[in-house]
Amino acid sequence: MLNDLLAVWFPQCCWNCKQPLAIKQKWLCVNCSTQLPKTYFENEENNALKLLLRQYLPLEGAYAPFYFLQHSPIQALIHALKYQGKKKVADWIAQQSAQLIPKEHPALECDGIVPVPLHQSKQRKRGYNQVTGFGQYWATRLGVPYLDQLLVRKNQTKTLVRMSREARWEEVKNAFSIQSKKEYKHLLLVDDVITTGATLTACGNTLLNGTCTKISVLGMAYAQNILP
Repeated sequence: MLNDLLAVWFPQCCWNCKQPLAIKQKWLCVNCSTQLPKTYFENEENNALKLLLRQYLPLEGAYAPFYFLQHSPIQALIHALKYQGKKKVADWIAQQSAQLIPKEHPALECDGIVPVPLHQSKQRKRGYNQVTGFGQYWATRLGVPYLDQLLVRKNQTKTLVRMSREARWEEVKNAFSIQSKKEYKHLLLVDDVITTGATLTACGNTLLNGTCTKISVLGMAYAQNILP
């Protein structure tokens, strides 16, 4: 009853179109929810993300539920997550991905989950790693440890947003290091938006060279063809 009254006087709005949300709607209205650009990467034969990453990183599986498109609902959500302090968006996207990814997907056969780390200074400035909620959701769901101290970003790299593919690779190739000698069989790397795969490749190869024998990747969104 109280929640219903609050919804009338202080309506929550869709983070994409800004229209008031119906009761029980979360983050997106019904119309914008239907416009989420799904990748349909459940079918491994048509998984462009896996094909991209396998050129540079030997991996078991790769998945992202949505394409990251300009002016789309998923862009609005991830922008809210990264720049407006809406940390619970990560949990919501994780729930959507859990509804789409096949239960037998190789990425889910892991014994630990590792987030792509932020440099300490950037994390202090933002106050959190935007991937945390996404990774913790999957760690709980799969019953495996969330290893947020295993991999660190030792170099404070420049922002990659406006860099070319080649510049991104050069910027991150030696940016990460391992903080533990404990060995794992299969680690799952989680990230927010996957663009060229440069950061994930640097992280994955660092882990393969020091602490595990298999790597998979799980992202919130895949920015296919966003760079020249």
